[in-house]
Amino acid sequence: KAPGLFTVRFRVSDEFVMPPHTHPKDERVTILSGQMSVAFGVDGAREDARQFRPGDYYVNARGAIHTVWADESSELQITGVGPWEANFVDSDK
Repeated sequence: KAPGLFTVRFRVSDEFVMPPHTHPKDERVTILSGQMSVAFGVDGAREDARQFRPGDYYVNARGAIHTVWADESSELQITGVGPWEANFVDSDK
């Protein structure tokens, strides 16, 4: 919640889904264990998602709409500049 560089780690179950959302600043996500899938766009579909495994990373650019799924129990690390925010998108529009 504070301004400045941060790094945080999350452990998530294989049932984790983060619906379409954006961030006001770029963030770098590194997969430490497990497997995550990411689809970009308000209507990003899981079957079109890109899979990331341990050692892989991707960047969520500021304002890029994306959805995230855990394909198995996973641990990920996010690095960015705070304060961190997630703004969920109404995908029914």
